[in-house]
Amino acid sequence: MYKHLVVAVDGSATSLNALKHAAELARVGDARLTLVHVANPAEYMALAPEFLQHESYEAAAVAQGNEVLDFAEARAKEKGVTDVVKHLLVATKGAREMAQELVDYADSQGSDLIVLGTHGRSGLMHLLMGSFAETVMRQSHLPLLVIRSVAEEEE
Repeated sequence: MYKHLVVAVDGSATSLNALKHAAELARVGDARLTLVHVANPAEYMALAPEFLQHESYEAAAVAQGNEVLDFAEARAKEKGVTDVVKHLLVATKGAREMAQELVDYADSQGSDLIVLGTHGRSGLMHLLMGSFAETVMRQSHLPLLVIRSVAEEEE
């Protein structure tokens, strides 16, 4: 069975669904569960003014990322996972770099499975939004468990 799972969390319902599956695998297999959030400061440039209280967009991204990680850690422990590690990565260029950061980290830590959620977009939405999961799949040699969002989330 898997001994070290890395799960990408971003605070969305989709990533929390992936976390639920990863936590169950980790609990049953007595595995380490590493929660990874990839912060992207560029995403904060177009957001609401409350993020301007931070000295920079990177500080805002890091602060929000740490909140996401703390919440995910509490959820994993509620599910009975005892070996939980949190890690925050910062990517400044975009989705491709964010995916590569996740893959490189998982590989460097000796992970044997990456778990992440996907919205399962297709057609024009896939073209416009891209697919983080697809990019991770193309860049990783590690096994990948992709959990699709549930129907209610897509409405």
